[in-house]
Order: sequence, then C-alpha cells, then structure tokens
Amino acid sequence: MYVLLFSSLAVLAFSIFLFFLAVKRTKDYSQLEKRFNIIVEGLSKLDPDMLEEAFFQAILDIAMSVVPEATKGSVSRITDEGDWIFVSSRGHTMDLYGKRFPARYLFRAGKEPVEVNFLEYDKDLLPDDMWKFFEKTLRGTRKSLVVGLFAGDEFLGNIALDSPHSQFSDLSKKTLKLLGNLASTYLLLKRSLEKEHRFQKIMGTILTLLLLFRKQISVEDFLKESLQKMIEASEIFSGGAVFKENVIVFSIGLERTELNFKKTTERIEEFQIENTHYVSIQLKGEGFPLYRLVFVSKTKIPPFIFGVLNTFAEVIFLYLREYQLHKKYQEMAMRDSLTGAYTRHYFNEWIFSHMAWLRRNQKKSILVILDVDGLKMINDTYGHLMGDRALKEFVKILKDTVRESDLVFRYGGDEFLLVLTESSQENVHPVLERLKENLKRLDLPFELSFSFGYEEIDGFIPIERALGKADDLLYKNKFKKRGVKE
Repeated sequence: MYVLLFSSLAVLAFSIFLFFLAVKRTKDYSQLEKRFNIIVEGLSKLDPDMLEEAFFQAILDIAMSVVPEATKGSVSRITDEGDWIFVSSRGHTMDLYGKRFPARYLFRAGKEPVEVNFLEYDKDLLPDDMWKFFEKTLRGTRKSLVVGLFAGDEFLGNIALDSPHSQFSDLSKKTLKLLGNLASTYLLLKRSLEKEHRFQKIMGTILTLLLLFRKQISVEDFLKESLQKMIEASEIFSGGAVFKENVIVFSIGLERTELNFKKTTERIEEFQIENTHYVSIQLKGEGFPLYRLVFVSKTKIPPFIFGVLNTFAEVIFLYLREYQLHKKYQEMAMRDSLTGAYTRHYFNEWIFSHMAWLRRNQKKSILVILDVDGLKMINDTYGHLMGDRALKEFVKILKDTVRESDLVFRYGGDEFLLVLTESSQENVHPVLERLKENLKRLDLPFELSFSFGYEEIDGFIPIERALGKADDLLYKNKFKKRGVKE
C-alpha cells in the first residue's frame, strides 16, 4: 500500500514538474522573442558610417538592455597593432574606455557565451599592476558573461557583461549568443564594404533584412525578399533565382531554368555558361531542404563582391537557424506536451484571427467543449499514468474522428475544445456519435466516455459568450448523465 502511495505521489510530482516545465518553456520563448526584437531593432538603426566607438557603445547598450543580470559591461577588441583595447565601457567603478594592454593577456571568448569569474581567473595570470586595476574595476562582480566578436573566423574582441549574481540564466546566454552572432555579421559586412563606397547601400540592404526576422516570414518568402534586395542594391546582377534542391521556386530575369550544380561543400560557387556569369550560394540547415540563391551577371563578377556575398550568406543562414529556433519554441508554446492537442494559450491567440475570418467571409464554425468523464476515478483507481494514457488516447481518437481542418485544444485538465471549422450545428451530433463509437475500440480496462456542450460562432458574437453557452450545455449534459434534475 505504501509503495503504491509513494508511486502515485512520485507520478503526481513528475506530472506537476512537466506542467511547470511546459509553462516555463512557453514563458522563455516569449521572453526570447521580446529580447530578439530589441536586438534586431537596435542593430537595424545603426548607421554604417558611424565611428567605431559609437558602434561598440551601441552594441554594449543593446547587450545590457537584454541581459537583466548585468550591471556593468564592456567591449574590448584587438587593435591593428596587436594590442588589447577597451572600445566601450559602462557602469564600472573605473572607466575602462581607451585602456590598452598587451594582447597576450586578453581572455578570448568563442562564439558560445561563457561564464567566468575574472577575480579568480585572472589573479595568477596578470601582472600585479593590471590585477589591482581590474580588482578595483570589477569590485562587486561575481560572474561575467563573455561572448567573442568575429569577422568570419577572425577573432576581433569580446562583449563582457558583469553581474553581482552567481550565474546568468540560460535565456540570457541564448540572447547574448544571438547578439554576438549578429554583431559579428555586421562587422564582417562593414569590413567587406569599407573600401567600396559605391556599395555602401548593400550594407543598408542587408541590415534591412534583419527587420524581416521580427516578421517571422517563411523561409522561402525570406529568400525571395533577400534575392530581390541584393539584385536591386548590387547594380551588378541582372537577375537570379531561388532553388529548392534543383527546382526553381522563384526567379527574376533568369533565362535558363535548369542549371547543373556541382556537389560541393563550398558555400559560394562561381560558374559561367556561354557569356553569362553565375554565382550560387548554397544554404543547408538542419531540418531544412537544400536551398540555393543564384545570381546572374552579363559581365565578369568583381572579386570583392564575393566577400559581400559571404556576409550576405551569413545573414541568410542566421535566419534559417533563428527561424528553426522560433518554430521549435512556437511549437512548444502551441502544443500540450502530454496529449499533443493545441494549448489554451494558443486558442486564446488563434480564435480572434479565426473570428475575424468568419466575419469577413460570412461563415460559421461550431465550438464544442468536451469533458472526459470520471478522470479522477481513473486516477484514483488505476494511477495517474493510466489517467495520462486515457487523455492521450482520447485526443488521438478525437483527431482521427474529425476533419484535418478541425482543431483540438486542451483547455483544462480533462477539458478539451473542438472547433469544427466552416460547419453547422447539424453536424455536431453525427461527429460526437462517431467519436463515441471509436472510443469503444480502445484497449483500456475501463470505458472512456465524455460529456459535451457546443455553440455556434460567426465572428460577431463575443467568444466569451459562446464559451459560456457551450459550458452551460456541458453541465446540463453532465447532470443528465448523473440523473440530476435541473
């Protein structure tokens, strides 16, 4: 008996843990998206001609605005002479700006942020005078979060954020990594273009692409926009195309529709067919098909443009990674981790766009509330694992019963919403009868049944009222089953 009791408590505790984990992930996704928007908006406002000091100060300001643990921060970089110099500083007891030290003492961070306690790390590495200087500067700092700045693979310097707390959150680490990637891409682009003033507008074009991150448009739409913007800005390319594998999904001024691409690991490939010059950017992301952006020129492509295209490819590839991350977190926010049904949070977002669609198109849908009968008794009798299985099986059978266009949401513990899109009340009972029959085929030690209520929605009646009417009908249905008179 005690074993069963402790087993049930363990299962319950694990279920609660999974629930709060799902809530935390949804919250983290929302926070990451907000911080991402701040980063993109900040970078998109940068002037390509701004002085280095102003650029790095802007980067530091963005970093400290999206990492809440940080109370101090700095950006350091390697100079052309090989020294290590602070190019921006904020919040320190002694101003770091302009301080120059031998490069051999510089902590070189990578593209992944790392946590460091410099007051312990540096003590045996730095000369006494340097150590005393940093001891005063970092007074009150317990941890620093550092990410490297790169131009391609060349290390340029660090963004370092200092905190009085013992650690930084995973969310802050992801955020700083993202900022480091974007700032590095910006620096590579700036370096590629600084000697070619007639191509300064390409800088603005590629930075404009950053704004599309916030729209979270599809990969193919993003590639189309990117292709068009680069053709317009370059004044070299007369046309181009987006290929998915070897099939064109979008093209501008491309005379040939079939091109034989080499099997290569190189990101950028140049080739010539008759008198036409081509350059192909190969983009392969995990979980995505192989895409190629192909640009066409009637004249030989100048060498410096390949540096520009490499940076352009970095922005595109970054979008692929961030889009995938966005979809991953979006899916976590949309889907109930136990049953695979959409979440209540997603219903609250989706229903208003659906109601607007119903109004515009003068259509109607049916909102059905379904409540699994006796879930508490199932949990008490057979354990919570069996209760979880019952809910999963119920949703699986429900999805198999309704149309692909109908949506299933988990609204509460044992309560689900079914939206029969573009449907009428006459269809409700036939659907629910099929559901009852299908549930009888389940291999469970008990019969799984449900109570229901429904209401028609047309986009004009407030959703709260429709939910209330469906809920009233649900409870009438429950009372009727129990033999309770109204």
